[in-house]
Amino acid sequence: MSLEAMIWVLSGDAPVSDVNEYAVLGAMADQADPDGCGTWLSKETIATRVKISEETVKRCWRNMSRRGLIARGDQNHVRHYRADRRPVVYDLLIPYDWFSNVDRINTERARYGRPPLTPADRPPIAPAPVKKPRTDKGRARVKQVAADQAASPRGNSETPRGENPGSPHGGTTSRRRGNYKSSTGELEDPQPSKNTQSKNPGTDDGPPVRPSVPAGSGVREAQAPAARTDGRGGDIKLDQEDGPVPAGSGGQGGGVTGDATPAAVPGAKTAARAGGGPAGGPVRVDSSPGVELLLSVGAAHPELLLTGATLRDQGLMVSGLLAAGWPVPLLWEVIARPLPDPLRRTVGAVISGRLKAAAAMPVPGSAAGTAAVPHQAPGPDRSAPWEGRRWEDGPTPTPPAWADLEHQQEQLRRGVDRHPVCEADDGRCPTLAVVGETRCAEHLGWPLCPGHDGHPCTVRTRTGDQCATCQDQARYARLDAALPVTPTDDGTCPGHSGPCGRAAMPGDPYCARCRIASQRDRDRVIQEWEAVRDAAVAAAKAQEAPEAAPAPL
Repeated sequence: MSLEAMIWVLSGDAPVSDVNEYAVLGAMADQADPDGCGTWLSKETIATRVKISEETVKRCWRNMSRRGLIARGDQNHVRHYRADRRPVVYDLLIPYDWFSNVDRINTERARYGRPPLTPADRPPIAPAPVKKPRTDKGRARVKQVAADQAASPRGNSETPRGENPGSPHGGTTSRRRGNYKSSTGELEDPQPSKNTQSKNPGTDDGPPVRPSVPAGSGVREAQAPAARTDGRGGDIKLDQEDGPVPAGSGGQGGGVTGDATPAAVPGAKTAARAGGGPAGGPVRVDSSPGVELLLSVGAAHPELLLTGATLRDQGLMVSGLLAAGWPVPLLWEVIARPLPDPLRRTVGAVISGRLKAAAAMPVPGSAAGTAAVPHQAPGPDRSAPWEGRRWEDGPTPTPPAWADLEHQQEQLRRGVDRHPVCEADDGRCPTLAVVGETRCAEHLGWPLCPGHDGHPCTVRTRTGDQCATCQDQARYARLDAALPVTPTDDGTCPGHSGPCGRAAMPGDPYCARCRIASQRDRDRVIQEWEAVRDAAVAAAKAQEAPEAAPAPL
């Protein structure tokens, strides 16, 4: 961050033309050096910070470059970026006369390897162009309401006269005038309210009572609160919470009175369901292993939460599956799978279908659910050399741990960040430095790769051995020479050790059986070749050891 560049922008000394240029130039000054040079924020970053579009940033860059506020700077600052993602380096052209201490600025520039500032390098900048005033500036705005009233003297809220013959005054009126209780008017109360306590709403009858159970009858009057009365027959649904009410209970006052219909009386006899739940009301769900599992799934995945009768029914299903031997983790996975998208059924129906599918299959882990794998006898050629199982010839390969991979990547990243470019030729070498070194392989003096089969290679290695590419080419050439393959023209397998005639696999000259046999021979050839190579390397090192030893005194 540069204090001088920020003061130049924020104090208003920078001749910007509008608020967009002010914001863009301020974001660039936040990353500039004290002399205004070396800022390379991308248009995406500036647009995100100052809350404008990328096209606006590009337009501001063009306008400020045309007026001399900014200019392209030294692009070597961003050579460590990838070529297709390098931002443009800009310099803020702060005038020479604006700096109060030019000597200090030139000292900073010398530290960066830049020449000192001169009045010719940073001339004064012309003021920003004056914005054109609006053409309607100073004129009174004509109100739309006044214009509408001038067009229509009676306004927009009235119906014009003469369009409705039946309404002399215009607007909407009633055919007959009456109050809201009169049958001759248009407004009336079609049905009594649900919360009416008695037939005479204007009379204060004291605390509400149950119309279906007269006071003093002794039928559940002490336990039932008065708030359960709705004036239509004693609220049968709420009475069923504690059990069904016998028909005709309470003597002569036990019948349904008030505004209740006759159909409510037989409904009271069958209101209670199995389990004590009301007809159409809240359902009581008892705790069970299946219900507990469904509630646990609903707590972990709120979109799968079941309630009411659905929870009770599916809880019975889950309890049956648990009793049949289904493990809890497997049932959890069956229930908690993601819902289909789009969801065309209810969540309860989806879970019910999953549980039915689980109940139709054998219990995992049981004798019926575990398929017996037949014994696989070895082939007749297993006794031949190099025909054993491939994984028995060496240790089982183990992938590296995630921590080791992170450590390797961190070392590589640190090496690239610390020494991204070779420091030879005063930093003008375009080649990246070797990881862990400050120079490239050429300036370190590493020898060239000897190549393969007489073909030269331009890769340099630390020890002068073959590079990885040449080693792979030598390995493949060794395999081609030891195990030649002659593909056929009719798409059949030519055979590995003899004629085969089976159909070849797609993209492979061999069939599956000959490919396995060929792979075993390939492993054998590779092992022999590596053994010979390691022996030659060991012999060369043993011969070089006495020569490197110091001569005895």
